Amino acid sequence: MSRLLAVLLGALLVALSFAACTTASPPIPPEMGSVVSGPSEDGWPRVLTSGDNTFSIFQPQYERWDQGRLDGRSAVAVESQASPEPRYGVIWFTARPQVDKESRMVTLEELTVSRVDFPTVPGDGASYRTALQRMFSEAPLTIALDRLQAEVEVERADDPGRVVAVRNDPPRIIVSQGPALLVRVDGQPVLRPVAGSAYLRVINTRVLLLLDRGAGRYYLWLRNQWLAASKLDGPWAAVSDPSAALDAAKEAAVRGGQVDLLENAPPDLAPILEPGETPTVYVSTTPAELLIVRGQPTLAPVAATGLLEVTNTDEDLFLYPPESAYYVLLSGRWFRAKALGGPWEFVSGDQLPKDFAAIPESDPRGDVLASVPGTPEAREAVIANNIPQTAAISRTQTKLDVRYDGPPQLKAIAGTSLQYVVNASVPVIRVDASTFYALQSGVWFVGPAPAGPWAVATSVPPVIYTIPASSPLHFVTYVYVYGSTPDVVYTGYTPGYLGAVVGPGPTVVYGTGYDYTGWAGDAWYPGPDTWGWGPFDLGFDVDIFTGFEFGFAFRDHFRHHFRHHDIGHMNVFHHWGSGARFTGRVGPRGGHFGSGRVGRSGIDAYAGRDGHVYRREGGQWLQHNGAGGWDGVRGPTAEHEQWHHARELGRQRLGGFHGGPRGDGFAAGGFHGGGFHGGGGFHGGGHGGGGGGHGR
Repeated sequence: MSRLLAVLLGALLVALSFAACTTASPPIPPEMGSVVSGPSEDGWPRVLTSGDNTFSIFQPQYERWDQGRLDGRSAVAVESQASPEPRYGVIWFTARPQVDKESRMVTLEELTVSRVDFPTVPGDGASYRTALQRMFSEAPLTIALDRLQAEVEVERADDPGRVVAVRNDPPRIIVSQGPALLVRVDGQPVLRPVAGSAYLRVINTRVLLLLDRGAGRYYLWLRNQWLAASKLDGPWAAVSDPSAALDAAKEAAVRGGQVDLLENAPPDLAPILEPGETPTVYVSTTPAELLIVRGQPTLAPVAATGLLEVTNTDEDLFLYPPESAYYVLLSGRWFRAKALGGPWEFVSGDQLPKDFAAIPESDPRGDVLASVPGTPEAREAVIANNIPQTAAISRTQTKLDVRYDGPPQLKAIAGTSLQYVVNASVPVIRVDASTFYALQSGVWFVGPAPAGPWAVATSVPPVIYTIPASSPLHFVTYVYVYGSTPDVVYTGYTPGYLGAVVGPGPTVVYGTGYDYTGWAGDAWYPGPDTWGWGPFDLGFDVDIFTGFEFGFAFRDHFRHHFRHHDIGHMNVFHHWGSGARFTGRVGPRGGHFGSGRVGRSGIDAYAGRDGHVYRREGGQWLQHNGAGGWDGVRGPTAEHEQWHHARELGRQRLGGFHGGPRGDGFAAGGFHGGGFHGGGGFHGGGHGGGGGGHGR
């Protein structure tokens, strides 16, 4: 799971929002470009026809993204039979971007053409504005998220985004040189009777862990066999002849719907759970990480650096000979030790050996560059982490499902005037005596009391966005309401909701590093967690879409070897089924404007802030003049090349989505090898998916 950090930019692309955000200033979702059926059809310019005029709309350029609105401009060429020579101009627009990270498309809804400037047309082309506005109103424009994100990266190159004061205390790091499993228990064991048996179950873990108090023995079920130990920290050994009472207790626990029997193990884990295989089991009641090195470390040089990588592990583990020290990347953070057995210490970005920044991006270990401050990959990751997934949520079809383990119990959120219900299955926050807000699967609800009645919220009080990282509810500050109509609410969340936050550096890390206290009564509702989300770590994985569901599908999704694009590729809004919409309206005949039709492809035109249209040919910049011709640009500014760089970067990324330069054809983002694991769900409410609590 250390490969967590290949999060890169766009990566799961989520709509950009760079508001400094300790208040309710939400990240803004993107939407622009003629709607197409997928990124492979995202060709520019787009062609629209109105009467005798044919409009070629060139790829837009980003100007401002704030409060759910995107402002931009685009170069436009207009042709007609009466005037076949194209007339060039610039249009300025504002729109509400709707971001769908799974299709990696952004729809520009409610697009308003605020201004046009066609210097060679009488009236500066005011009639064109009317025609364009009508066409955009009939069907929205779309643009590939990769393209829009590249524009944002260049535009916001110096914007550090929202930096969180995360904690970086090293967890308990366990290194095993043979098959092993880490079982996480959320604090000291909380024991509850198993119906119809003499056994007690440890409820604050996802695996089936029982205690026979009379015999003083713990029992652990690992897919196909029982293991037993006299104490939690082992040693654990297989039970050759389990009693019928033990198996009956297992069936009773399963009927209760609160355990994972590990029946749907991912490929990495399946071999060591086969009959006859008994891995070493480590049980930890504190934050922990398990690193498996298959035997003694095998070392190989990393090109262009003085680093040696440990090749017989799935972790991002290196030896740096000048210091005779090992470095490992866990949850986006670097730790160092003189020996694999520790002790391990956190290493800040400014103390990291410069050799890490020199790792070639094309190297198999190049994905760690996203966790090396100052590298292009790290800057891209920060920008990607500010892009939201958005949706239009039905106000009538969307219903909150919240459960309480006993009467609601309130606890103050330090540093705020807020309180939250500690024994709720989803985050429930008391704003005042008659106003409560709840969050489930990316949607805010409001009600007068913990019992409701609940309605989809059309706004969120700014005070909620002041919840600090020290609170287990900090992750709710990454979910926003952008606006509403009588029928829908426009909402979105950035990857912070899934656990990926921007820490000092800046770099993207997984989790805040705080060891939050969860709720354990008759039910278990753990808080978000930072550590222990690797393939051999058990105890916390949860599906945030459908509640406390078992198995490895969710965690394994985040473990996938995502390359450069956005993190947070999973869309939690799917939980709401037909109550959520992710893409724009279709055109009058069921199609989208511009799909499948690209105009004047021999020209790559740019809209200048000054209202002039520019083009780049052979490395030279030309400006469209008032007579309809093109003049060379004297001393083009750095901004001209930034425009070109952004567009080329977007093209490259779009190609990578389909198996292009990036190689694996899956531009979903996440940290290499470990992904963002999806860990740390708060009470099943949706933070990262892991640990989300049952009964949602």
